[in-house]
Amino acid sequence: MLDNRYATFALLCKNKSYTKTARALFITQPAVSQQIKSLEDELQLKLVEYHHPRLEITSAGEQLAHFIETTQHQEDKLLTQLRQPISTTNLKFGVTHSVSILIAPALIQNWRKKYHNIQCIVSNTRDILSQIDEGTLDFAVLEGNFDKHAYGSQIVTHEKFVAVTRSSNPLANQKNLALEKVLSEPLLLREEGSGTRSIFTDWASSFNIYKEDFAQVLELGSSTGIIKLLETTGVSFMYQSLIQAELESKKLALLKIQGLDLTRPISLVYAKDSFFENEYRQLF
Repeated sequence: MLDNRYATFALLCKNKSYTKTARALFITQPAVSQQIKSLEDELQLKLVEYHHPRLEITSAGEQLAHFIETTQHQEDKLLTQLRQPISTTNLKFGVTHSVSILIAPALIQNWRKKYHNIQCIVSNTRDILSQIDEGTLDFAVLEGNFDKHAYGSQIVTHEKFVAVTRSSNPLANQKNLALEKVLSEPLLLREEGSGTRSIFTDWASSFNIYKEDFAQVLELGSSTGIIKLLETTGVSFMYQSLIQAELESKKLALLKIQGLDLTRPISLVYAKDSFFENEYRQLF
């Protein structure tokens, strides 16, 4: 377990102020300074630099603060499990919007007997990863791109990534459709930070095509809203499982675009070297 100096340093990194940190801990400002200096001497690292009037955290300090946050979260979780039967413990995980529709309900149903309280946070990939970094989530299930060197991960399943439009769109009847042919359509796109958006933009950029090349760009914060709007206008790119019912009812149709042959992994993602890695992996 980390001693109090680490907790003080983590708080200092958030506050960027010795005065605010001392006030929050109900100790004096010199006491905070002494703890930080003691930690720097022990680790033989420069953690903070003071350039009047600003306090700056060094690169080593930022890495240490990240480690402290994730370690504290794991420590709290471990102590809870040691004190209580696992059937009464809590689970807090994050999912992207697409995953919340695709598999989250089934996952929660499978975990109900194992955990007393299950909390599912729905957000975009960027926000979810940020919450893992901060130690506020146990793990995440997401479809977006992420730095595999910065996190522990395991592929859960794969999903086909497709182009889709309204069934009445004449483009839906064409085969070997060049991406340039759909630029006259409004592009329905998820918000910045979305994994689905990232997959599309990465793929389209390989053809030197960007969202600005489309006649119009309509950004929505949910896949459900995009699917509904697609029935009357535009084109979009998403996982086929999200629109399977609409395809079967012929409200929507796939666009057969040249070069669009993508199958993307859905991944379990957690803090690198997490103490609970085996527990998380066994859930899938």
